Amino acid sequence: MCRIGGLVAVLAVAVWVSFRLSHSADAPAKPPAWTGGKVTGSPEPPPPYTPARVFPGAKFDHPLLIARKPGSPRLFVGEQSGKLFSIDPTKPDAKPAPFADLKADFAKLTPMKDAKGFGELYGLVFLPKFEQNKTCFVCYTITGKPGPKVGPFNPAENFPDGSRVSRFTVIQKGNDAPTLDIPSEEVVLTYTQGGHNGGDLHFGPDGFLYISTGDATSPTPPDRFGTGQDCSDLLSSVLRIDVDTKADGKNYAIPKDNPFVGVTHEGKKVRGEVWSFGYRNPWRMSFDRKTGELWVGDVGFENWEMVYKASKGSNHGWSIVEGRQPINTAWKLGPTPVITPAVIELDHSQAASVTGGYVYRGKKFPELYGKYIFGDYMTKRIWAATVEGDRLRDLVDVTDPTIRVSAFGEDHAGEIYFVDYDSGTVHTLEKNTVPAYDPTKFPKTLSATGLFADVMKQQLARGVRPFTVNAPMWSDGATAERFIAVPNGEKIQHFEDRQKLGYVEWLPFHLVFPKDSVLGRTLTLELQPGKPRRIETQLLHFDGAFWQAYSYIWRDDQTDADLVPADGAEKVFRVADKRVLGGQRDQVWNFASRTQCLTCHTPWAEVTLGFNIDQLNKVVDGRNQLAVMCESGLLERRDKQKNPKPALTDAQAAKLGKLTDPHDEKANLNDRARSYLHANCSHCHRNGGGGVVQMYLTRDHDLKKGVIDAAPTRGDFGMKDAKIIADGDPYRSTLLFRMAKFGKDRMPHIGAEMPDSDGLKLIREWIDGLKPGADGPRHLSAAESLRNPSDALALSGFVLKPRAGAEILTEASKLPPGPVRDLFEGYFPPQPGERKLGQNPRARQILSLKGDAERGQAVFLNERNQCVNCHKHGTAGKEIGPDLTHIGGTRTRDELLESLLDPSRRVEPKYQSYEAVTLDGLTVTGVLVWKDAKGVVLRDAKAVDHALPHADLDRLRPSRLSLMATGLLADLTPQQATDLVAFLVQSKK
Repeated sequence: MCRIGGLVAVLAVAVWVSFRLSHSADAPAKPPAWTGGKVTGSPEPPPPYTPARVFPGAKFDHPLLIARKPGSPRLFVGEQSGKLFSIDPTKPDAKPAPFADLKADFAKLTPMKDAKGFGELYGLVFLPKFEQNKTCFVCYTITGKPGPKVGPFNPAENFPDGSRVSRFTVIQKGNDAPTLDIPSEEVVLTYTQGGHNGGDLHFGPDGFLYISTGDATSPTPPDRFGTGQDCSDLLSSVLRIDVDTKADGKNYAIPKDNPFVGVTHEGKKVRGEVWSFGYRNPWRMSFDRKTGELWVGDVGFENWEMVYKASKGSNHGWSIVEGRQPINTAWKLGPTPVITPAVIELDHSQAASVTGGYVYRGKKFPELYGKYIFGDYMTKRIWAATVEGDRLRDLVDVTDPTIRVSAFGEDHAGEIYFVDYDSGTVHTLEKNTVPAYDPTKFPKTLSATGLFADVMKQQLARGVRPFTVNAPMWSDGATAERFIAVPNGEKIQHFEDRQKLGYVEWLPFHLVFPKDSVLGRTLTLELQPGKPRRIETQLLHFDGAFWQAYSYIWRDDQTDADLVPADGAEKVFRVADKRVLGGQRDQVWNFASRTQCLTCHTPWAEVTLGFNIDQLNKVVDGRNQLAVMCESGLLERRDKQKNPKPALTDAQAAKLGKLTDPHDEKANLNDRARSYLHANCSHCHRNGGGGVVQMYLTRDHDLKKGVIDAAPTRGDFGMKDAKIIADGDPYRSTLLFRMAKFGKDRMPHIGAEMPDSDGLKLIREWIDGLKPGADGPRHLSAAESLRNPSDALALSGFVLKPRAGAEILTEASKLPPGPVRDLFEGYFPPQPGERKLGQNPRARQILSLKGDAERGQAVFLNERNQCVNCHKHGTAGKEIGPDLTHIGGTRTRDELLESLLDPSRRVEPKYQSYEAVTLDGLTVTGVLVWKDAKGVVLRDAKAVDHALPHADLDRLRPSRLSLMATGLLADLTPQQATDLVAFLVQSKK
């Protein structure tokens, strides 16, 4: 549903009649209820397992951990407030037995071992030789008056030594439940507390204690204290210590084989306790009891949730990157200069706060053996991941999203347990024997949804209501007909203050919808003058727990529309466009996947982008649309105490917040521009929205904070002194450049392929007016202007003018690939023959075709395509990058295509590129061939070796980019790309 904010509605005649009747000057009669809805359940099969509650006599208050004790089946559950309990899983009616109440027990001590008070419980683990020494370790935080500023940390929010790992003796009397001997506490290790603390504890198969730590700060700004790559402290790391030995005045020893013992980096001594680093907020880790591998779930920042396999010295990138997303790219890497990527990455359409789990080694479910079971605290999803080596092969949901899982655990047999933070209950997996719904009954055609009385005429069913919006989203020139359906006459609740209710308890909303409510819009594109064609109808369906997105593609005969597969689809339309040389262009229409839709329709933007107070607050046929919705019973207002309020009057509604129509030239220019950016950009560019650049474009955000005159972090397109928005200068503004360009890096990157000419004009005039008197564009010829990205950006607004446009595009068509050509690429006439992939290829389209390995070999050997110039295959090619002779034996079809489309996504350490800068300013980038005491040898992308003496080097640093450039498939057709992949896949022996 990536376009459901859309353009000004162009409604069918029958729809407009219904709409006008309901918006007459008189109070509207209560409309009929929608009772024929068929949009319920899901077209996907139900998950294979269900979260079955165990220990019905046990309920905890915000549990955060599950642990087990050697030599006993007893499980231990810890609450956030510091209470610990044990429970015997062999007893069906098991009741929790108190193990400790750290907050209460510490309060009895005088004083509490130099602390002011107990904070929160984080971790518990028992010594592997527990039967001999009755010892356990607990990680918790303390509170109190902050101490003085220490290093970069903020004394107002960080407590030096506020995170503690302590040793305790366990009191065990016969078969009685064990208890913790509080006075026996011995503080083993401390680190700075604040925000992200980590705090998980596990003994490895080597007998050493592993401790996870976070970056000790709040989410924004990311890694405020710069600790992610700075290993001179204990933060953002997994630590490894020997608790059986005391050395150097500490209550532990540092194992001699730890990776950074005695290491100095960037003039600072690296802490020897660090085993692995580069984590943001590692929330739960575990060792695979069979392989000994350490798995770490790391809570992401803006866009990604990660699961890592930690290893000796591994650097996982925070905060230079968050998963695959660049963050603080100018910062220096830590003592391990190669970033180890996550084995599992989930974007924020699927997850928002990962909870690390366990590799299943139980016997109850053989089909799960060896799979990594983990979940997400926010979205309540639980997955089983199949991982081979460092590559994710499969990821499936194993349960319905009903448990806010805050911790996983396993018993001695390897069976999985997990706790629900909200209800305080403990669960395990059981087979799902009673499907919650029949996926075959989900409507496969638009006519089967019950939303239309006549789908061909677009006549809505009784009770389904049209609506319109203030600031429509640009959708490649398509117009939209919007509607809402609420079942059985139920009401949408509108709260004055955002409320935490039901499915939104973790993120408050203004509007709360009844189960099986549906929002939709039909997009119509005028292919030729006077020849409109319906392209797709998009639906958002609230299933009672989450909003789900579906799309229906209209048939060529326009009689009905069919459900688009979960992975999406695409179709090419020939469209008349006066901006294009020749007046015709090929419109590649992307029917977004269900996951893609939800990357825009996020909970942080309240999901329903086109149906909210700011969008609905407008006058339609003499009445305020919001007031009419209240009077007719569609909306029910609620006060701060959640009590019903009288319906809005037109006057009251007019005082509420609203967006301004960006196309209303009589309205205030600033309001128009801010509303345009809000409607088209702010669902991503807001707190938590997932935008890869840290800037907020909501209409009420102060743009002087991180936007106006802020330096771009994702490229300047060659513009001199570029800013995200240059105050008063649109032609140094990367925001405008991204709106104007085609292909990779254009914005918005989902939902539109073509620049919006009216939107560009609006934003250009607005930026120009931010600082009156600023210099305008230079008056140059087309050929002169196309030499400079800023001048070319100024020219891009003239492509609508026939004479000027033709001259500009003729000159631009002669340009080589690059930022300037990207401003005009989509205005060139369609190429003869099969369409090329271009700069923004879709993996789904390529993988949908059947490849031919023999044709693919010819593609590989064609020197123009560059493959054979950098890679060996058999006796052909050059060995700059990896030898591909047997690549099909280690990479799947999907992985091979990913490496071709995004070569910097995963770079093997052997082929890590380096950037060398000499004292006289020469820059060389290449693979490290040789390094010794005298100097280094780098081999560049043309297979030329450069010998560089150390005495001549200003700096040598690893690059996060592959030598293989992006866009190498741009000149291939989808079939040629498929054939190339087929050739590589069969290259196994």
